[in-house]
Amino acid sequence: MFNCEYFSSIYLSQRKGGRIMSPRTKEQNEEIRRQRQQEILQAAMRVYVEKGYAASEVSDIADRAGLAHGLVFYYFKNKKNLFRALYEHMMEESRRYTDAFFAQNLPVLELLETYARIVCERVLENPVMSRFYMRISHDIHFLYTPDEISPFDWVKGFMLPMTRTIDRGIAEGEIRKGDAHLMAMQFWGSVSQGMAYLDQSKQEMEAQGMPDAEVKIKLTGMLHQIVDSSVSLIKGG
Repeated sequence: MFNCEYFSSIYLSQRKGGRIMSPRTKEQNEEIRRQRQQEILQAAMRVYVEKGYAASEVSDIADRAGLAHGLVFYYFKNKKNLFRALYEHMMEESRRYTDAFFAQNLPVLELLETYARIVCERVLENPVMSRFYMRISHDIHFLYTPDEISPFDWVKGFMLPMTRTIDRGIAEGEIRKGDAHLMAMQFWGSVSQGMAYLDQSKQEMEAQGMPDAEVKIKLTGMLHQIVDSSVSLIKGG
């Protein structure tokens, strides 16, 4: 395919400031390509959170990213490909973070409490990201057929680091005896519901015009309760 952006970049780099400049290296062009793709994916996530999959248009995403519509189509053939790339990027980022977090050599309860706290804090700091995760499960059928992807298998893989950590906690007596995978599901289910509750509560309080300081106090109290109750579901006696 003819890459108009690539050849334009060479021309502009050669003519910058009226002087002949060296063309970009392959590595520089790859970095520009990566940045463009990230800009498009970030714009797609924001448009998706506002409109959902069916109502989101590539033109909306291009406008949000500040890019030409044709450039978005150059990187992603169509809307489905774009949202598949967004879904896979977000799921991989989440999996990698969770894997790395639970690989730390820390006490089991400390790991679980800290993880729950961090993901809940992210809801308050970056609600767009959390709303994407909460909404995408309802739209996955637009992107893949049941033969192409199994959300259950992905969740099982995502939960594996938690399951292993809980297994260790059972062996060390910090976690009550039971099915480690089931307890990981219970823990994550409680945290996920808490995340949704935090986001909804924040929106409602802000809509009511509640002072920021009061909103922060109330949300902090809710966050502590979510963390404590999630861990208490599996904590040993």
